[in-house]
Amino acid sequence: MSSVLESQLEERLAAEASDRRLAFLQAVHALDIDLADQLKDLSPDEWADYSALSVWPQLQPHIKQLQQVDAALCQQQLGLYGLCSDCEVELSREQLYQDPCRQRCSQCHSKHLNSQQGSWKL
Repeated sequence: MSSVLESQLEERLAAEASDRRLAFLQAVHALDIDLADQLKDLSPDEWADYSALSVWPQLQPHIKQLQQVDAALCQQQLGLYGLCSDCEVELSREQLYQDPCRQRCSQCHSKHLNSQQGSWKL
């Protein structure tokens, strides 16, 4: 990827991370103000693993989004951002602009979804 394109995607990922983290804090604040205050004392990359959140099942979609953004930021730090996490093919610019936290190419994404459909969740 060109350096200009990389810079644009980095900005897009940073904006997405900020948006998702803000939405998460707002959702937590709406449920438990004290818990939201506790989260402010932690680094944002620790939020998804904070054990006190487990009592709020309605936060699970937000937690999943935090995990996705944390994974994308980690890939960025490792120099692997924009590569499929399964087959390592380069994701298209359009795919990353549409979802800056995208982890898989279309083929691997389909395989992943198919494998998840048969799994049990408790």
